[in-house]
Amino acid sequence: MADIEITEATVTAGRIERLQVRFHGAAPRTIGRDVALAWARDGHSLIPVAGHGHDVARGSVLTVVEVGEDVFLRTDTRVEALDLVTFPGEHG
Repeated sequence: MADIEITEATVTAGRIERLQVRFHGAAPRTIGRDVALAWARDGHSLIPVAGHGHDVARGSVLTVVEVGEDVFLRTDTRVEALDLVTFPGEHG
């Protein structure tokens, strides 16, 4: 399974629209919520990061949280019907 670093997130009305991600040694790319959910369910770690080079701080991994019949991606495990991406140094 891959560690996928999240460098930017766009969340609108409680739903992830886009994530800017990068794999070690590869150029950044942008993915949508459906791809992020699929990757998380496949066991990949989507990890918000802050900083550059050797000074990168890693945050908490995005976790799939079920709320009723819907699913959400959160960097905490609260059962709340909102996506939440918190970067190191931020408060969610």
